[in-house]
Amino acid sequence: ARCWRRSRRTIARVPTSSGYIKSSVVVLGMGHSARDTYEMLHRIGVPLVQKPFQMGLRIEHPQEQINRHKYGKKDYAALLGAADYSLIANGATGDLFTFCMCAGGYIIPSVSEPEMFCSNGMSNSRHDTPYANSGLVVTYDPSKEGLTHPLAGVYVQRQYEARAYELGDRNYLAPIQWARDFVKGKSGAGSERYPSSMLRGTRGANLEEVLPPIVAKTIREGLPIMDKKWNGQYLPNATLVGPEMRGSSPVRIERDPVTRETPGIEGLYPIGEGAGYAGGIVSAAVDGLRTAKVVIGRHSPLRPASGNL
Repeated sequence: ARCWRRSRRTIARVPTSSGYIKSSVVVLGMGHSARDTYEMLHRIGVPLVQKPFQMGLRIEHPQEQINRHKYGKKDYAALLGAADYSLIANGATGDLFTFCMCAGGYIIPSVSEPEMFCSNGMSNSRHDTPYANSGLVVTYDPSKEGLTHPLAGVYVQRQYEARAYELGDRNYLAPIQWARDFVKGKSGAGSERYPSSMLRGTRGANLEEVLPPIVAKTIREGLPIMDKKWNGQYLPNATLVGPEMRGSSPVRIERDPVTRETPGIEGLYPIGEGAGYAGGIVSAAVDGLRTAKVVIGRHSPLRPASGNL
């Protein structure tokens, strides 16, 4: 669907499931996995560029193990709640870091399209499951792999998510492996049962198959560094599930830094994670707020009240 008159490149109306809405302004705030929207925008000529984004796995431990490392005494968990953590490993290949740590949480599917699998994490308010999980990611740059298409990152995500779906028995089970086996290059495939908070179920696999080689190598180099920081208490009992690709968008919709409009398309204001200008809930909210101020200032500026107060 087209949301502007091509001759003027000016917003005219917005298509919805119930018809069109006349508007001269569109604030485009879709999520970072809106692949059908990226493809539509590229098809109709909205300028897009690829960008580096995060790829990796999720790592899961018994929550009691995290509590013991962070608090020392077991009794402190009852007072302070489930412990969380943050780690960075600077390796020869690149930097490995944790994010979106879910203390007392669950690993969950984060599926954008049929017959593909991606993982994510969440915690309920009580943080009371026996498991702790965290994203374990590397910044991946498609251009360094010789990929030039604006949607190259999307295509890479699809490639490895499709493979993860196959490894998950084509039933959206999570491919899983012991972290120690991944470091040693051993396969996790087989009938072994793994502890996991993934309610839908897991399937033993070789997780190298769900990652680009450079990402797998960086994780393999980084995990022993993280383990050393924890005095050898990070890798024992840890499992890996993957892939994890929901840290940031692989695409950026171009926009002017002053007007915050997409160049050549008057009235189109891309914002947030999906547009490639944020990397989390707070930063996306701030980005949207800044654009809202620009839009209001341009289209409905405040005027001094007339008369005496």
